[in-house]
Amino acid sequence: MMQTSGSAEYSTVVVGSGAGGLTLALLLAKTGRRVVLVESQRTIGGYLRCFKRDGFTFDTGYHFSGGFTGILSQMLRILDLDDAVTGTPVSNRIVLAESGHDILLPAGCGHNGAAQICSRAFPADEKGVLQYFELERSIWETTPMHDLADLSEPDFMPGTYDLLTVDQINSRLGLSPAAAACAGSFAMCHGTPPAEAPMTFHARTGYALHNDLSRPDGGGDTMIRAFLRELEKYHVDIRTGTGLLKCTSAPDCNGEIHRIFLSDGSDVMADQVFFAVHPRVVRDVLPDAALTPSFLRRLNRLKETCSFFCSCFALDARTEPGLVSFFSGNDLNDILSGSGRSHSTGILFHAGENGTGTACAFRTMPCMAPGQDYPATHAERLKSAVYQDFKASVSADIEREILQVRPELKGHLRLIADGSPLTCLDYDPPTGSAYGARCVCGQTRTAGRLPVGNFYLAGQSAVSPGILGTMSASFSVFRQAVGEGVYRELVLSGLEKS
Repeated sequence: MMQTSGSAEYSTVVVGSGAGGLTLALLLAKTGRRVVLVESQRTIGGYLRCFKRDGFTFDTGYHFSGGFTGILSQMLRILDLDDAVTGTPVSNRIVLAESGHDILLPAGCGHNGAAQICSRAFPADEKGVLQYFELERSIWETTPMHDLADLSEPDFMPGTYDLLTVDQINSRLGLSPAAAACAGSFAMCHGTPPAEAPMTFHARTGYALHNDLSRPDGGGDTMIRAFLRELEKYHVDIRTGTGLLKCTSAPDCNGEIHRIFLSDGSDVMADQVFFAVHPRVVRDVLPDAALTPSFLRRLNRLKETCSFFCSCFALDARTEPGLVSFFSGNDLNDILSGSGRSHSTGILFHAGENGTGTACAFRTMPCMAPGQDYPATHAERLKSAVYQDFKASVSADIEREILQVRPELKGHLRLIADGSPLTCLDYDPPTGSAYGARCVCGQTRTAGRLPVGNFYLAGQSAVSPGILGTMSASFSVFRQAVGEGVYRELVLSGLEKS
């Protein structure tokens, strides 16, 4: 076992237990450190979690990812999770209601197959769509850390496509709104409007999902169980229902803070503290002396991505598994701005046993919707007839969309559970956004070392969103914090194991 760089009297604290926090905690534990994993919720896992109702299992937020090959496969192998975490490719049917397009990308068609199918669906835009997909591929292949076997130090200096928005690229290629919506449909999986999103950020999402769209076998709970198995091996101290209190002492002469106070009344002597949470949580913890004007300006510029309204249905009829990406309009900026004029609904169908199944639908909606006028707590909202009517109305509209794309399911759908962005806020504070802060072209994201020298933020990936970006961001921050020698030893030993 490799030795920690810190004293044996110190622990390493990781705040947040979503995919990013779990990855960081396990990486650090594998170096020989004593790790304390702190989670404000009652259970770990964040959006990885599933829930069960009436004998059916539904995803909370981790519905699919960019496959279980490539960098995700490498990360799972290094973390010793590859024996337990697998995925199954699924199809993606893109329905553009405004223009009447209905495009099926079969499971396993790959990025090249998606490019060919989408380009043929728009004859007048065929050349531009193919160029768009080629740019996606090129950006993916030149992205730092998308091959962990390449141990050269990554260069994160902004390139040409970091400084151009998706809309600017679409304009250069002359894409019609419908063709742009089809090619860029996975903008719903990072939540930043194309008018703001750098093409690099957007393209990494698109390539990964177009190339290998897969649903995790057993849902996110399988990954949580695999993480727990490994964390137990390294005696990681997991504390749920606990948060960090604001640091009241100023950093020492080295710019560091080592005594950390927790909301459960305990304290920890920490060599390093890693935050795998929203940057606004970090702001509330840092001492006033560390909240420099420049740091606060960066935080104040942050805008939230979209949130989702989720409706979960049980099916008493067999249906084809796969994803349906339904768009009421072709303007992705309008959808992701939260104007209310148009929306997108992702519907993931899963075939169960004995001719049953589930449909988990997630519709774009602004954070905090339907608004501040509704009760703040879950218990209060359960008693609010106005709020319950709002939820019933949205779920009924989502059911109509499901029947529009799968009319054979009429009479076979039963609503089991639903939740608004306020529900997301309950278990993903402080905003309930699906992907945290937006990645806006020209803005520096807050990640890596914080104004306190031994504090690091891994919750804001500058590479890509979703589980790929979240986990790879943790690898990147881990590399920065432990140094090249420790990082290389861990990665090489993990990749070389039989």
